[in-house]
Amino acid sequence: MSSFQNVEQFVFRVLRKAILRPVAQWRSRLEVIEQLEGLKRLGRGVVVNGPVEFGNPAATELGDDVCINPGLRVRGEGGLRIGSHVHFGIDVEILTSNHNYNRPARLPYDEVRLAEDVEIGDCTWVGDRVVIVPGVKIGEGAVLAAGAVVVRDVPPLTVVGGAPAKALRERDQEAYRKLRESNTYLGWPREHHLINGRRAVLPR
Repeated sequence: MSSFQNVEQFVFRVLRKAILRPVAQWRSRLEVIEQLEGLKRLGRGVVVNGPVEFGNPAATELGDDVCINPGLRVRGEGGLRIGSHVHFGIDVEILTSNHNYNRPARLPYDEVRLAEDVEIGDCTWVGDRVVIVPGVKIGEGAVLAAGAVVVRDVPPLTVVGGAPAKALRERDQEAYRKLRESNTYLGWPREHHLINGRRAVLPR
């Protein structure tokens, strides 16, 4: 390798570290903030590590202390209501509308999109790469195991997993109740938002 190539690679590494990477990080953070500003409701102290995608921000509600990791993707025209103290793993996908395939005008489906709201109750833990389909309601305190495909409602304090997701066990109701009554939550209280690791002031 020539000395010119060495210099060229060195300059590129410096530019990438000093300019390209900070610009990409700034752009990613700005995209998250713009989406959060368009939400129907934004609670206190949310933590969002982008990139994320809210399919219909105007019909999306986030409670207090919602923590979202990279790769959340919400697709569809339906509403999404997320309670407080809900934590998401990476690469979660939530669908809030579906194709009209039951009685379509064409095959395999027609142009009609059927919106169905999704609800996720307080203190739910949504594991990595979970898929939630339209119309599903997740009860308070539920746990969705990594990779679960949730196609039906999940009762409160129920751990589900698999594809399609099935009930695996129940959480300890007494232990859960004590923590709720004492307001004991991971990383809470937090009065400021954290967007891609930095504080942010957003309208509520």
